[in-house]
Amino acid sequence: MKNKIIMFDFDGVIVDSCQLSFEINKQSMVNMEYTDFQRWSDGNVYSQMDNGSFDSSHVEFYFEQYSQKVKTLVPIEGMEEVIKKCKKDGYKLVIVSSSDEDSINGFLEKYNLNQYFDEILGRKANFSKVEKIKTVFEKYGIKPDETLLVTDSVGDVKEAHEVEMKAIGVTWGLHEKERLEKCGTDFIADSPNDIMRGIKQILALN
Repeated sequence: MKNKIIMFDFDGVIVDSCQLSFEINKQSMVNMEYTDFQRWSDGNVYSQMDNGSFDSSHVEFYFEQYSQKVKTLVPIEGMEEVIKKCKKDGYKLVIVSSSDEDSINGFLEKYNLNQYFDEILGRKANFSKVEKIKTVFEKYGIKPDETLLVTDSVGDVKEAHEVEMKAIGVTWGLHEKERLEKCGTDFIADSPNDIMRGIKQILALN
């Protein structure tokens, strides 16, 4: 199984849903600025429940809205080709996301992308991406240096690094390039085409 699993974040990586997510949150947090929304993902977004930024009732409201509205979006241009190329190259693909599994699967089904993913680990699996990543390690018998996470947020990079796994940071999502670089992201992808180069570099493939 070595070098045969790639983990993907969903929001901001496969689908450009950052503005949608901000607008849903702003419905009940009218004074929220986009920078506040970005700051939530400087760590695990669900840790914001501990400091009172939102509670479980807001989470349920959010996903009621999100599940319907995310279907109106389209995949990031170029990501479908990346997903297909990874699958063609023999990788198992796993989504590790803070979003709802059913919503993710519904979006993937709409664009016939669900066939390429072996597993979707969302909020129902665990709020912690550290724990979700560990689940993938254990289920597929891989080590941290045999896989990587493709993400758009500093918080995800931190959680990947917590389990000694490297991360590719994409610059078309929630956090800008400078912020991703500052937190020590292992490879920066300015376009979907860069992802394959990052995979090759990080996993030292020929």
